[in-house]
Amino acid sequence: MLYECNLPKLLMFKYGPLAFGLLILFGLIPLIISDHSEEWPAILLGLIIPFVISVLLFILFFWIKDKLKYVAIGKTKLIVKKGGEEIEYSWLDVESISLDRFWGLYELKLKNENIIYFTPYGTVWWLTGDNSDMGAIINKMKKELQL
Repeated sequence: MLYECNLPKLLMFKYGPLAFGLLILFGLIPLIISDHSEEWPAILLGLIIPFVISVLLFILFFWIKDKLKYVAIGKTKLIVKKGGEEIEYSWLDVESISLDRFWGLYELKLKNENIIYFTPYGTVWWLTGDNSDMGAIINKMKKELQL
């Protein structure tokens, strides 16, 4: 049985910065301009902070969009979806896998591949980590293969 990553959470991590950047750029900035159209020097100073935040969110989106992938994990194989096609890997192809408890993301390093980030199947708790079936498989394979 394969345990798939949490797709809604993955999409939130992947497209959230883009959505918030667009919301600031096309929602907040026109509101500031229309409310204070007479005081241009003050408006320009007030526009710099939202504009910089939206640019930083766009940079974050373009930095992480190719690193966050859809991953399914089983006892014998891993499936990574890249560009619409599913690529199957063995556990022997894994160099390292670790859980970032703060963000709730797994970091997967495959041989001859870039680092891949994905969301766990269940909920991640800061104190206990991933207690789902996916977490149990990952912890078991990390011990067996000494990853």
